Amino acid sequence: MEHMNENAEEEWNRAQDAKEFEFMRDNPPPVLDACCGSRMMWFDKQDERALFIDKRRERIEMRPDKSYPSGCVIDVNPDMQLDFTCLPFSNSAFSLVVFDPPHLQREEAKGCLTYKYGVLNGDWRSMLRDGFAECFRVLRPEGVLIFKWAETEVPLREILALTDEKPLFGHKSGKQMGTHWVTFIKVPKVGADKTANAKVTGSPDLSASPSGLPGYAVEDK
Repeated sequence: MEHMNENAEEEWNRAQDAKEFEFMRDNPPPVLDACCGSRMMWFDKQDERALFIDKRRERIEMRPDKSYPSGCVIDVNPDMQLDFTCLPFSNSAFSLVVFDPPHLQREEAKGCLTYKYGVLNGDWRSMLRDGFAECFRVLRPEGVLIFKWAETEVPLREILALTDEKPLFGHKSGKQMGTHWVTFIKVPKVGADKTANAKVTGSPDLSASPSGLPGYAVEDK
């Protein structure tokens, strides 16, 4: 590496990143956290049974505000930087999917809460609808999806209407009992054999967009 010029070293690092990306894509652990943020819900934030993804990658030191009088440090460092509306994994790749999307409607993040959880803006209902669809696509038949939603602004019933999947049961938590944990199971569908064999192809172009999120093609085996 010491003999490489700066451009060559950058290309070499990008190639290594692409190889690591492809390996993680093709050999995922059994659990997917599709919107991990700073992994606040996890007992072990480095749990090797899970793959942590998020479209953000940032570390922010926040000054004290109303929600966090002592300030806070927010470290969003996913294993893979991905958008949950366009996942590069094959169908039925995971046994368990955790889906904890943003729940606050804001134009941009400003305070500790919005930097921790992200924000809903633009056509966010379509975004969540696509997120549900992708999470269920990569979930194995009879696999479990855990969905978390805080009813701070939008009622849970409006969010559950964004997916055709039927929830099994749920649980409320938080000081105001406004945080909902909802459990789904993916019921195998008739005629799903062909799509279950679909695979994702293509190598990630890590410089394809400002966000660094690659695009992929899906084809049948």
